[in-house]
Amino acid sequence: MRTAYGNATMLSLESWWLKMVKFDLRDLLIPRNLTLREFSEISGINYWTVVHMSQRTYKSIKITDVEKICEALDIMPNQLFGYESKREIASE
Repeated sequence: MRTAYGNATMLSLESWWLKMVKFDLRDLLIPRNLTLREFSEISGINYWTVVHMSQRTYKSIKITDVEKICEALDIMPNQLFGYESKREIASE
């Protein structure tokens, strides 16, 4: 991504920021014995959106989807997200 500072570049969001925030939907569904299809129906989120979220190929998430996930799983937003340190990422 180019910045206003000439030839300076910034790391893409995909390569840095999104790897810092941890969001693993499957970790929340497995203990509840929910399939992706069942979760899609319960939450009202499109099935393919749920699939992409579970495969970590989803690059952004709408706040309305966060609300739907939290309501469907009866959790708070802080239970939905985690944080990975740079060290954890470097060791992968």
